[in-house]
Amino acid sequence: MGLGSLVAMSEEVASQGREPAGVEHELSPSIVLPADARLRPWVARDHEGFDEAAFPRGDFVDPATLVTVLAVKVTDQPWHPPVLVNAPSTTFTRVQGPWAPAIVARLAPLGAYKLLGPALSEISGSSYVALEDIVGAEARRLGEQVQSAPTWDERRRLLNDFLLDRATRGPQPSPEVTSAWHLLVRSGGRSTITSVARQVGWSHKHLITRFKQQVGVTPQMAARLVRLSTVWRHLDHEQSWGRIAAESGYADQAHLIREFRHFTGTTPAALTT
Repeated sequence: MGLGSLVAMSEEVASQGREPAGVEHELSPSIVLPADARLRPWVARDHEGFDEAAFPRGDFVDPATLVTVLAVKVTDQPWHPPVLVNAPSTTFTRVQGPWAPAIVARLAPLGAYKLLGPALSEISGSSYVALEDIVGAEARRLGEQVQSAPTWDERRRLLNDFLLDRATRGPQPSPEVTSAWHLLVRSGGRSTITSVARQVGWSHKHLITRFKQQVGVTPQMAARLVRLSTVWRHLDHEQSWGRIAAESGYADQAHLIREFRHFTGTTPAALTT
């Protein structure tokens, strides 16, 4: 079951005879399931349910992301563990089927640390790790309960309860890392790490160590991905790539395209033609 950030990118060439990844801006869930209001600080958006009809016909490409995805299968399928977690990644990943219907939660940066603790930095860059390997029997029980639940609403309740329990017992992100994250977001990824470290009162080295532990990537990588997120917001507007590059903080159009290809496996133009 490949879910990741559920933004499907195109790849120009199919490999080993498989169908190429489709050019889809984002996979559409079968149903949107409200996250508990108490989870709002920790989730990127509402939960989503995916049945078999929601998945692509072939492989797709997961772009690099700061979001951590928690996917709980709603049917018993032998090819993957019942609960999977996909932590922040620094490059794109080709995701292969087969797919399994699932309910999906997207954890915001810092929210994933509440769920996973220090293990977040250890699994970052790994594609779809069994949650049971991180939190133990709790994950197995969640998988069993969700698979036994007859409705999406009941699955939503179980997922909300699990996340709320983990958030209550999980570690709290440090005020300095929280401030550093917000500084990067407010600047659109343009703030230098030296400037951010000075503003939060830490050394450059200490900020990098603690930030990676609690966000899953280094502050410099987070800044690059935050900057890329500003490009996504421009894709549906009729603007020149040079102007988008300038408004998003890139040196020039070539710089934007290099970064976009590194993180997504394709070019911005491929998504708009």
